[in-house]
Amino acid sequence: MTTEYTGKTVAQAVAKGLADLQKTESEVTYQVVNAGKKGFLGIGQQDAVITMEVKAVAEELTQAQEAEIIEEIEAITNAEMEKIVPQEAEAAKKVETAEEKERRIQAREAEIEAAIRDLGYYLADITKLMGIETSINVMPERYMVYYDFDTKTEGLLIGKHGRTINSLQILAQDYLDKRLHRRMRVMLNVANYRERREETLTRLAKKVARDAVAKGEPQALEAMPSFERKAIHSALVNNKYVKTYSKGRDPHRHIVIEPVKKR
Repeated sequence: MTTEYTGKTVAQAVAKGLADLQKTESEVTYQVVNAGKKGFLGIGQQDAVITMEVKAVAEELTQAQEAEIIEEIEAITNAEMEKIVPQEAEAAKKVETAEEKERRIQAREAEIEAAIRDLGYYLADITKLMGIETSINVMPERYMVYYDFDTKTEGLLIGKHGRTINSLQILAQDYLDKRLHRRMRVMLNVANYRERREETLTRLAKKVARDAVAKGEPQALEAMPSFERKAIHSALVNNKYVKTYSKGRDPHRHIVIEPVKKR
């Protein structure tokens, strides 16, 4: 389904569309209907207009199909490796020197630092376009980087049920994935929203689990992003009376809490 979005600039219209659909830029296609005009002294000004559509998602491979593909890849790889002449094989096994390893590590660290810094600027530009004045505190760890926003308009940044900040987090993760080859998770937070949200989800999970057991039938929760679904799964992982599983496709993927049948 194609949806129309407007903004003062094309970039702002695209940001609105991605936030509304809870998708990354790689998961949608959009067409510029009107690039917009600044006008003169406010006269003749026109907003930018785009149409956006979510790309079709390919069906997931079954385990059997995935295993078959892996076997084919391994067979091709082994066949190609047998063709390598001994000299080339020895060159491939060459061990890098300590100096080369140190330079490689330093270059990689510089690449990561640059990507983290540029993502901060990217988030600052987006929030500015949204009319939100904020400062961002960046806290990188080994496999995680936190961006903590400090703003007087917390509610606007969080959005209804966390929809806005979750959409920004999806955009941020997509940005970092494209800059770095290794997996590094991104977490956006404002006014301890993530901690408060996790407490809310834990209480919700336990309440719905009790309802599922009492009614003797599965209970479906509202659609959530993957990191919030993970909080639900974690809250009930040791509950022997229910089981949890995800159902549907993003952005409508949700958790079902189902009572365990007695044998």
